[in-house]
Amino acid sequence: MVETVRTGPTMAVVARMAGVSVPTVSKVINGRGGVGAATRQKVTEALLEVGYLRRPSKPSDQPGSGRLIDVVMHGLRTTYAANVLDGIEAAARDAGLDIVVASSDYAHRHREYPGGGWLDHLIDRGTAGVLLVLLETTAAQHDWLTHFGIPCVIVDPISPPPPGVPTVAADNEGGGAAATRHLIELGHQRIAYIGGSPGKLCAKARLAGYRTAMSDAGLPIPESYLHDGNFNEPDAALAMAKLLAQPTAKRPTAVFVASDLMAVSACRVIREHGLQVGKDISVVGFDDVDEARATAPMLTTVRQPLGEMGATGLRLLFDRMRGADPQGHVELPIELIVRESAVPN
Repeated sequence: MVETVRTGPTMAVVARMAGVSVPTVSKVINGRGGVGAATRQKVTEALLEVGYLRRPSKPSDQPGSGRLIDVVMHGLRTTYAANVLDGIEAAARDAGLDIVVASSDYAHRHREYPGGGWLDHLIDRGTAGVLLVLLETTAAQHDWLTHFGIPCVIVDPISPPPPGVPTVAADNEGGGAAATRHLIELGHQRIAYIGGSPGKLCAKARLAGYRTAMSDAGLPIPESYLHDGNFNEPDAALAMAKLLAQPTAKRPTAVFVASDLMAVSACRVIREHGLQVGKDISVVGFDDVDEARATAPMLTTVRQPLGEMGATGLRLLFDRMRGADPQGHVELPIELIVRESAVPN
């Protein structure tokens, strides 16, 4: 099992062996960025040589090699995760693979050094590949996987992936544009936006789609119409309350919300203000999870092909395990699902 050794050779010794500075060694040990892949590899080899890190058994030496893959997911208890996992499991059965599923909470608690505790476990048990879902990892961790020959694929990446790591996502920008165009076609001109976490790729893309549709229609976007919901219900509720606090003549008649769970929260706030969803303010969400059909009125939304995203990620990973070099990014089409929460203005 990979582990750090707190006694023995100093970082200065490792730095001399690798021909780098002590701060560079520190960055590698602590999993920070700013170190090139080749340099990180030299430092890692030096750390292994002096015993600061212990090299684990290669996956090929482990029982079950070639059939076992790890799936590390964010938010395992959510409907989103359940739908993605359904697709992964179905594709794994077709490929004859076994999967181990872990929460990203565990991975984030073990990021102290390049191997990290969660990587220790998957390397040690002979994992043949790793599928990361909505998980942000460090460059050091990806280098670590590469070092031990473990292929990786990312589903719904949070940030730009390292070079050579295939990714799968829905057409988030197209979905944002489709949601906004639908409201425009219903006659709405004052359309607000409650977005996800600003730093996430999907949130940026959905906002870009909203802006494109508004610009194409020649509609202004007041600064007061843009709010971050950060993909959580309390922040979305606060954002909706701010929109409703505007004077009636300037208040939006429609809102595009970047996730269904945030949209459900926004709808609750609308009702708490004595207004009706649809009649007074139209709402469109994103995802088409079960909650979109459980609210009243049922939510008009953009459907992500969540199951297919998981299945596609698994198939790409299986291709990499067999030595193929799949394309860098697969973008799956979205679908606008029209229900009752958005009506003509």
